[in-house]
Amino acid sequence: MPTHHTPHHPYAAVLRQRAARLQDFARRVDGALVTALDPDVAPLPADTARARLCESLLARNLHQLHRAADELRGTAFRFNARADELDLAARSAA
Repeated sequence: MPTHHTPHHPYAAVLRQRAARLQDFARRVDGALVTALDPDVAPLPADTARARLCESLLARNLHQLHRAADELRGTAFRFNARADELDLAARSAA
């Protein structure tokens, strides 16, 4: 009995592997202990200018971490979409 082989573009697998690694890294960033340091939940005593500066820096750094994780997920999404496009073109060419 003949087996049906669906053609795949060779680079599509590479893109999907890279996307999976980016998604995993984004999950690890989101799950990092440092992201639990939310200054809005447990604010530092703001009785000094230095404490307010530290709180502000922490908030900014946490925002940057979350934004970076979102960018990783966005790139992974684009890699998967491109892999789908390559596979579709390979199937259409077959």
